[in-house]
Amino acid sequence: MKTTERQKKTFSFKVEAQRFIRQIRRELGLSQAELAKKMISECDQSTISNWESGKNEIPLSKFIDILLISGRDPASYFDIFGKKNDKENKNNKDVEEVK
Repeated sequence: MKTTERQKKTFSFKVEAQRFIRQIRRELGLSQAELAKKMISECDQSTISNWESGKNEIPLSKFIDILLISGRDPASYFDIFGKKNDKENKNNKDVEEVK
């Protein structure tokens, strides 16, 4: 993949993440300050605002925390985590059977 393609995809993901944070917050009926208080690690209203506006990039761990706050499975948002080949699926079944 060419750098410009990767840059476009990266930018597109950033914009989508910004919109998604705002969408989740609104679906939950939370203000930016209320969402900030629910975060695992310290966060304040201005940080949420900066993420939503694109002033600052959201760290992946914080994005995952917001997904979990909303009850969403992070793997469903990131297709790559949900894709497994047959060998991995078989190995997971074997592990589950051992438990």
